[in-house]
Amino acid sequence: MQPDLAAAALAGLAKRRVLAVAVVRQGRIAWASPALLAMFGLEPHSAGEQRLLDLVLPADREALADALEEKSETEVGPRSFTGLRADGSQFDAELKGCTLELPGGPGVVIALSDVTVQRRAQAQLSYLALRDPLTELPNRALFFDRLRQALVAARRHGSSFAVLVSDLDGFKLINDRYGHETGDALLQVAAKRLRAATREGDTVARIGGDEFSALLARAATPEDAAIVARRMVQALDAPIVIAGQPCQVGISIGIALYPAGGKDMDVLVAHADGAMYAAKRAGGRCYKFAGERDADISGPLRLPFFEWSEAHSVGVPLMDEQHKELAELINRIGEDLKAGHEAERLHESFAKLVAAARAHFADEEQLMAHAGLGPAAERHKQEHRRLLEELESQAGALEGRSMSLTMRYLNFWLLNHIETTDKRQAERLIEAGLGAGTAGVDQASDLEPERADGDRPAKQLAKDVARWHQAVRRGLWVAPEPHAAARASVHQPAPKHLH
Repeated sequence: MQPDLAAAALAGLAKRRVLAVAVVRQGRIAWASPALLAMFGLEPHSAGEQRLLDLVLPADREALADALEEKSETEVGPRSFTGLRADGSQFDAELKGCTLELPGGPGVVIALSDVTVQRRAQAQLSYLALRDPLTELPNRALFFDRLRQALVAARRHGSSFAVLVSDLDGFKLINDRYGHETGDALLQVAAKRLRAATREGDTVARIGGDEFSALLARAATPEDAAIVARRMVQALDAPIVIAGQPCQVGISIGIALYPAGGKDMDVLVAHADGAMYAAKRAGGRCYKFAGERDADISGPLRLPFFEWSEAHSVGVPLMDEQHKELAELINRIGEDLKAGHEAERLHESFAKLVAAARAHFADEEQLMAHAGLGPAAERHKQEHRRLLEELESQAGALEGRSMSLTMRYLNFWLLNHIETTDKRQAERLIEAGLGAGTAGVDQASDLEPERADGDRPAKQLAKDVARWHQAVRRGLWVAPEPHAAARASVHQPAPKHLH
């Protein structure tokens, strides 16, 4: 676009209240578009007098002040903050900008967006993903996220906490006799009573059905946990009246304390679960502590790990081996999350996953280029860029995201890549001469290092070919024969045997 035309287009957008932009000098709004003035409810004459930081919630001002410093060739943002309108109302905003040389001297040019609607929608989705829709208690995913946080904090500070696993006594009988509507109403009342029996800072979650769990982050001793457990038992002593019908349920609770009852999530939950069944056997309506050797330990915590099967195979051994490696790295992240490792360890594991994904995509692109897939290879390359961007964005938000949601996303990320992209490309590679077995190893091509494809230098191509040959010798893939026309164009000899 020509400079004059670009300036006119941008000026028109600003004038029509499409772009919310402003120039900030020494912290004050030197000029603002009508859209920005309307966003804050300001009058046109206020430009030149209004300090931008006065339009920002005090808690966000320090973080935003640095972004508004007039440093040469500095880009700003995106920065999120809470904006203050002239009438005192608030909204969620996002700022981007840069320092430019302008008439009258340098200034920080900023563009603002009102992202209130998007943030509220995102918050609502996050709430629904982490809350039980019936009782509005935290669900299984949020409970285990908070359990992991408690585990990390306890290891760091040498403190203790308690995990309570419970099950309602007599619920199935009422649910079967009076129907699911009565059962749901009973669960809602029970949830409110159990939450009221715990303290501020404790987490009560509905794990599923009539199973509830509690995390007592400040339980330093068995007696601390017993006090809360007794309150939970007593909370259900009085009958729950549903539609005029008194319904009597109790609760059986199992308790495990960190570190005596286990030093990781699996063991703590399993021991508390076993103690809960001991409370059931004792007649219910009571609590039991986990012993060092509880014979009734149930299955461990199940995060959604990636379970590899032959159904995921694409038929190209090198790609299949790399897919398996990616699945193993995803599961390693799951193990790190489950074990409550520090953020540094998690980021190291995620960095290995990103590196392995980048190497896998590079190998796929080389295979497709060597097979002469043309436009299909370019489309696949664009898809790889998008997948890497998505994966890297997940790494950046790792600490603030649910464990279960993180693992579900990673599973979907890999499975979707295999099913919707790689299987189709693998068929094309096989059609181009890439077999699934090792019978064609001796027919693999041996490209001369002097040849260069496109803008790749001959030395780099020689390294790539050497890596391909190593894969062939290991039986991971079979190189296709070069097309006859390609051999002729580079005076390539007939394929040699690899030794």
